[in-house]
Amino acid sequence: MEKVTIVGLGYIGLPTAIICAQSGYKVSGFDIDQDKINKINKAISPILETGITEKLKKIIKSGNLKASNNINKANIFLVAVPTPFIIKNKKNNNLNKIKQVDLSYVFNAAKEISKVLEKNNLVILESTVSVGATEKFAKILEKHSGLKLSKDFYVAHCPERVLPGKIFEELTNNNRVIGGICPKASELAKKFYSKFVMGNILITDAKTAEMTKLIENSYRDVNIAFANQVAAMANSAGINPYKLIDLANMHPRVNILTPGCGVGGHCIAVDPWFLVSSFPKDSLLLKTARDINDKKPEIIIKNILKLSKTFYKKNKVIPKILSLGLTFKPDIDDLRESPALKISKKLNLQKKKLKLSVFEPNINKIILDNLDFKNFNNLREAINWADIILILVSHDIFFELKNINLKDKIIIDESGLIYRMYKN
Repeated sequence: MEKVTIVGLGYIGLPTAIICAQSGYKVSGFDIDQDKINKINKAISPILETGITEKLKKIIKSGNLKASNNINKANIFLVAVPTPFIIKNKKNNNLNKIKQVDLSYVFNAAKEISKVLEKNNLVILESTVSVGATEKFAKILEKHSGLKLSKDFYVAHCPERVLPGKIFEELTNNNRVIGGICPKASELAKKFYSKFVMGNILITDAKTAEMTKLIENSYRDVNIAFANQVAAMANSAGINPYKLIDLANMHPRVNILTPGCGVGGHCIAVDPWFLVSSFPKDSLLLKTARDINDKKPEIIIKNILKLSKTFYKKNKVIPKILSLGLTFKPDIDDLRESPALKISKKLNLQKKKLKLSVFEPNINKIILDNLDFKNFNNLREAINWADIILILVSHDIFFELKNINLKDKIIIDESGLIYRMYKN
């Protein structure tokens, strides 16, 4: 039985480890978070994902997956660690802020793997990285292991392309792009993925594979920015933006996305910066789109504060505002780069102007308490408490609003949920 070591047991690494174990590999999962390791070994998932609890229990019971804070020898290493960004601002003003990727987790993973790397091993980098980073990653492995790249061991890049909430389905059904440092690396990586990927496996070079993922998410970010600009213009004209977009999308060659409170997560909100920082002169549209989407939360905050002031003048009491949803997209437990969380945090600081509570059914109450939010665990109670309802994320449970008396409530819908709820 071939051995696989997964480096990083987060939203991508853990589901991938489970699928590899299901596919007949003996899997070791490496992570630096001891609490996460303990949970996984007890068959308790540290992340929320459809079907993960049952799958993890079966795999842990089978003995084909074990998590550890020691990196183990393997035939194949797969790296799925975070690549956060840092802000560079040479001229000290907002217009010159550039977010650059922090590859330290990736390069540290290479150093860890090099301690146990052996001849004929394959190392796959799945983390989203800037163009050229896989080659740098491979050189670190070569330097610290003493082995010869593309002769003694092989390196390939295969970016993940999954949707939270459907990770298991998409890990197996989506097409994959593999970019090897050399042809043999691509061949070995394709053989590995062929055991569980039902979609097409497409071979290219490492740089092209890296850039493929980045332009996919940059394309989506630009389209979201367009939708948010449409919403801004529609609101200024007194037009329902969701109805407007529905009508425009009746054209057979138009497909405008749904506007929202911004863009979150560790893909669409982040990946364009990889290109903007690497190709500043050739990525002006991408930076403009990022700026538009990043500013959306501030626009919403400004409008809510204005509404709160009006409410106070009329009623002589500060308003009670309920934020519905904190995650970066519906029906997940992921708060990374969430514009809804950013909005609620900043409103929560305005205690002299408003009282804020949140209702987020997918996040543990302990986490909400630690974020200093007054929170409800019952939607109807939350609605009854509020004067103003701010819908930021369209979780499925929020469609229950149709069965709750909203009379005398001021509703600000930044997700399109109310429009979708009543349009049929």
